[in-house]
Amino acid sequence: MRQKVKKIDYFQRLIDVTLVFSTWMISYFLKFEGGELFEWYLNYGGLLALISLIVFKNSNVYDSIRFSNISKEVATQLKANAFVFILFLVAAFFLTHQRVSRVHLILYFVLSSGFLILSKVIFRKLRNSVKQRILIIGKGKPAKEYVEKIKSYKNFEIIKWVESITELDITTLENEKLDDIVIGYDAKDADTAHKALEILSELIIPLVVLPDVSFSKLGYAVSDFKGQPLIYLNEPTAKTSGLILKRIFDFSATLIGVIFISPFLFIIALLVKFTSKGPILYHQTRMGVDGQEFKMWKFRSMVTGVENHGGWTVENDPRVTKIGKILRKTNLDELPQLWNVLMGDMSLVGPRPERPQYVTEFRKEIPGYMIRHKFKAGVTGWAQVNGWRGDTSIEERIKCDLWYIKNWSFWLDITILFMTFFKGNKNAY
Repeated sequence: MRQKVKKIDYFQRLIDVTLVFSTWMISYFLKFEGGELFEWYLNYGGLLALISLIVFKNSNVYDSIRFSNISKEVATQLKANAFVFILFLVAAFFLTHQRVSRVHLILYFVLSSGFLILSKVIFRKLRNSVKQRILIIGKGKPAKEYVEKIKSYKNFEIIKWVESITELDITTLENEKLDDIVIGYDAKDADTAHKALEILSELIIPLVVLPDVSFSKLGYAVSDFKGQPLIYLNEPTAKTSGLILKRIFDFSATLIGVIFISPFLFIIALLVKFTSKGPILYHQTRMGVDGQEFKMWKFRSMVTGVENHGGWTVENDPRVTKIGKILRKTNLDELPQLWNVLMGDMSLVGPRPERPQYVTEFRKEIPGYMIRHKFKAGVTGWAQVNGWRGDTSIEERIKCDLWYIKNWSFWLDITILFMTFFKGNKNAY
């Protein structure tokens, strides 16, 4: 079975590169009808095919795509093709003085994207037509989760599922025409898993080990250190490229926003100054990403001095000033944190930062509390737009924070920013 899948994978890569080159040349004939600059377009079509081969291989286009939904597979292919397109334009800019026809480029990108998507659909069906016979040995969460997941794939056939290797006749296994033997136990049953691996390691049937990562609340990353596999637990799944995009967006959107609303910020500052005694701004020490402390800024919305005894704000809190009540209800008191975003202490979206004294308290009481500091703190967040702010459940807030980190995407950030304008004032006192 594995050999069949490998052959299909290699054949798909060949077909995809052929499609890239063919659609490049088809676009040339549609635009120029042959003759003009044929040799140039032919040579640079080869360069485009080479770039495509390298980028597609390193863009997860062919990695475990059978197990992703078709929309995710298509999105991955489109992003890879767009990246190839940009790299080719940059390369052509430095390598030649020949101007490439814009009509030809548009034709190529549309045609190549369409045919590459068609290729994905066809090869997906080919892969899914290859049956895989599996024997499962194990018990506990890893084995159960694996079985539940493969049930949705019709090409997987579970020949047998046993809890212990003692239930099997090892001498007959190689006659079963198995594609994989999957071994999965909870961490507490490591000795049982070791015994099974020790016995089965002499067989020619591929062995698959399911590690117990159930205590990893965020996710995990797999690496290789000089031939030794490493599993990093509670690692955010966000890719470096995604985090770079997040930072670029934070900085540029915040800078433009601050310039645009600066007159409004000045008016708020005057209202705070002349409606109550005390400074316009105040800061608190908060804990951010990786446990680093920083000064977080706000417009002052409460009275100063002995009347402010600290603690959580509640509905109709007497410490809140008249203008402060409006600022807090509309989240306008948070606007000075845009400075924190520009400085890199915070992001526009992320888990809300807490004061160190509360962090010390909460980490003892709430499982997973410190893990939220794996991600940069935000001005707004998934917990806040769902109403978990102020004097509400800390446990539910942490659940939202961990869900956000585990499922982060750039578009989730954009969604939360829009939701903040409509739902961000819930439970704001």
